[in-house]
Amino acid sequence: MLSSWLPKALFWLFFSLTLALFRRMAPPRFRATGRPYTDSQELEPLPTGIIGSAMWAVAIGLALSFFALRSLNHWWASLDGPSLLTQYATPFLWCFFPGFAALAIPWPLTVWYLRKVGRREEADAIEDDSDSMGGGNSFRIMKWLCIWVVGPIALFTLPAIPIHLSITDSQVRVGHYASIRSESFRLKDARRLTIVDGYRLKDGSFQAAKDVLIDFSDGRRLRGNAVGDGGTSVPENVLRLLIAKSGLVPGHAVTENDVPPLQPGK
Repeated sequence: MLSSWLPKALFWLFFSLTLALFRRMAPPRFRATGRPYTDSQELEPLPTGIIGSAMWAVAIGLALSFFALRSLNHWWASLDGPSLLTQYATPFLWCFFPGFAALAIPWPLTVWYLRKVGRREEADAIEDDSDSMGGGNSFRIMKWLCIWVVGPIALFTLPAIPIHLSITDSQVRVGHYASIRSESFRLKDARRLTIVDGYRLKDGSFQAAKDVLIDFSDGRRLRGNAVGDGGTSVPENVLRLLIAKSGLVPGHAVTENDVPPLQPGK
């Protein structure tokens, strides 16, 4: 019972403390005048709904960057040349940046742009409404989120573009995280193929996730699910193709730890 609600309570405690810290570090702005912005607007006010529509357009554009990242991953894999089968990075990797960017960037970007084009009164009105509801300097807080949350997510997402696994008639090429060059495994150097049932968690329990391990004469080991998310089984077509192209008789083990390393040269 306690273990079920404790994580939720800790999350809301952390969220409340973070919100209080933001309000303390970024208090609401002081607005010198209480007049409606339309009374002091130098330019003709924008039609109703234009600003909101612009924010939605920016958010949708950022969300669609998911497809751009996925396409870049496929393009990078194609640089290795023709292959019989290519396994790409799990699409889940490309959800973080588009999701956080679509939530954090449109509002401060729109406010910044309104000021840039001389519509300071409209920008102030938007900020004042947000500050009164949130109890803090909304523009500054959202700017911090863009810099310190969305920025790092982007920096960690881009190096994942090279991730892939390609199988040809003679070799397997694996693109690793933050690695420009793919690692090549010549199938004629394969010496042992083992199918494992899964892996053990830190508490000692067993988690089913079938994988195939191929040990090579130089001591390296290839995992068939090298570009998976770590909790799924190796795709059946990858498993069958690796067995067929290596020409090895599959062995069996419960986990990878039960398969001793192959000594180089054997």
